[in-house]
Amino acid sequence: MTAFFTATAVGPSIVPWETRSKTLERLLCCPVAMWTIVVGDMLSSFIFGFAISVIPLVLTLFFGIQLLNFIILLLALIIANLCFAALSVLLSAYPPTDVPATTMMLSSLVKFPLVFISGVFIPIEELPPWGRIIASFSPLTYFTDIVRLLFINRGFYGLALDFLALLAFLITFTIAAIKIHERTLAKRL
Repeated sequence: MTAFFTATAVGPSIVPWETRSKTLERLLCCPVAMWTIVVGDMLSSFIFGFAISVIPLVLTLFFGIQLLNFIILLLALIIANLCFAALSVLLSAYPPTDVPATTMMLSSLVKFPLVFISGVFIPIEELPPWGRIIASFSPLTYFTDIVRLLFINRGFYGLALDFLALLAFLITFTIAAIKIHERTLAKRL
């Protein structure tokens, strides 16, 4: 949850702040493509989320908590934070506003339900069939599954599917964010 909430905390507010302060307008006057702006916003969310997410990871090592593979967990943390950062930038794409509170409120309407359907509180294997179907539409489900597998050796989907799903969400969210930001750009300026 630390990775999810920190990586998605910054993204929804960046574009409205850039719009309000006319930074976005100045960026667009430069020979910069929209995708570089979106990826830049995504990377800032990733760096913030990853930096904060490493703290519990270090504490895990400090307290000697056993896990199956530290490198796989670190790789999962990187991919998941990129995925969550892409989601946050996607959530900032619409509505085109210069009020950060608007996008933050709408992103919270998406983020909080994802926590409850993603196996964080109730393991995926204990969900009813319809719950498993809904959970499969959340990137947090696959990251949670990796973490459960590495810490308590109980995963539902398997590492390969978890990583493929996270990569698919990352690519989908990034492309969607770029396309929607390109379409709503005129309404922002």
